Amino acid sequence: MEELIKAESTEVLAFAGYKDFEAAADRTANKIKEGFMEMGYILKMARDTDILQDSEYTDYQDFAKRRYQLDPGTVSRYIRIVQNFSVDGNSHVLKDQYKDFGFAKLAIMLSIPEAINEALSPNLSKTEIQAIKDEVDAESKVTDIEVEIEKAEAAAVTDKPMLPPEGSPLKRNLWQLGKEQEELFRKLWRICFLHTAFGNKNNAEIMDVLIPQGDAVYTVRIPGERRTQIIVNSDGATIVNLKTLERSKYTEDQICDAVRALIDGGSSPEEQYKKLYGEDLTPEEPEIAPVQPDEPEKEKKPEKRKESRVTKANTEPKKKPKEPDKKPEQMTIPGAVPDPAPEEPETQVNDSPSGETDADDHNTDTMGSEEQVPGQTDIENDFPQYCPDTEDQRSAYLQSLRGAVENLVRYAEMDLIAAARQQLADISGYLDRLEELSKGGGPDGENVETGESEGV
Repeated sequence: MEELIKAESTEVLAFAGYKDFEAAADRTANKIKEGFMEMGYILKMARDTDILQDSEYTDYQDFAKRRYQLDPGTVSRYIRIVQNFSVDGNSHVLKDQYKDFGFAKLAIMLSIPEAINEALSPNLSKTEIQAIKDEVDAESKVTDIEVEIEKAEAAAVTDKPMLPPEGSPLKRNLWQLGKEQEELFRKLWRICFLHTAFGNKNNAEIMDVLIPQGDAVYTVRIPGERRTQIIVNSDGATIVNLKTLERSKYTEDQICDAVRALIDGGSSPEEQYKKLYGEDLTPEEPEIAPVQPDEPEKEKKPEKRKESRVTKANTEPKKKPKEPDKKPEQMTIPGAVPDPAPEEPETQVNDSPSGETDADDHNTDTMGSEEQVPGQTDIENDFPQYCPDTEDQRSAYLQSLRGAVENLVRYAEMDLIAAARQQLADISGYLDRLEELSKGGGPDGENVETGESEGV
């Protein structure tokens, strides 16, 4: 016997070809993958039987600690995985639906109800399974009293369709999903709109939106009800109430029909969202193009991170859309001089038939009595391309005139008489300037206002 063991331990593995080699590799990989199950079963036997009575160890935890450096927490997880996920709950063989999960994922799933675990896909990452557990934990902290208060508040609202429609758990929870996940709502609406427009019902396109990576887990929470998880894959959907653990299953056709019944309608996603939920769909943020470098980078760009298959319930109140910045109103302080359109340097209109101007006179007219400080920037001489023409000046004065008139009415209504009188003075000034511009056209002054006179 000892010779046989020795011979087997020194034997060199030989393969009769690739198929034989592949089979051996698969067997070894499966042993490694399910090795934790064998260890869990051995530790369970050490706990549940008297196998250690003739050993030097006091109990199964002492055995695991001294011989394999396994702490009590790890030992407990090994044994519980065997109890929860093995065939008959007492073997070293995993049930078929759990064979591809691995120890780390199964350890997290110990804290997730079996009704949910049975519907989960092994494609989910450890982080995604942790997110599902977080939702289960969050719902366990919600008291029945809180739910009843929410239900009463929701029932008291009768002027808005804030409650889901009557119907199956699938329809009700898809309704809530569209409300919480607005971007998903937009995508599904566009698909349904095109299907209706072309008379085409394509389930695959709807499912591609719901499960872009082949499967997904959505958690929603209807006000006054418990969190519900919508577990979707290519076979259909399973809906599980996280409190009662009631479970219902639906086919792909049932999913797509429910989506169409809810979302298909209206001339835009905004219109249909308003109809369904009685509130506005948050405006889409415009995409900002990234700044292009002067020279293309040769370095390899990092791969885009995949979106999570797990979507948590959105229980936060919707944020109000940010209002666009408003220009400060003119004359917010009573009695202050209004800040009209940018002060434009007046263009000197030449009345001389020869078209010649005196440079000194021009500077005196445009700068008033101020003397030019040596080295000071002269807008007209240094930057003539930025000096407005007569028509631009006229538009600026008209804009300022409109603002002053509005301020005049507002201040009069507020009994701010002093501020209103100041506005009258400003209005008079703007009218004088417009008159000067009009006269600057010479004999064809009427045409200056239309921009038809010569030289404008």
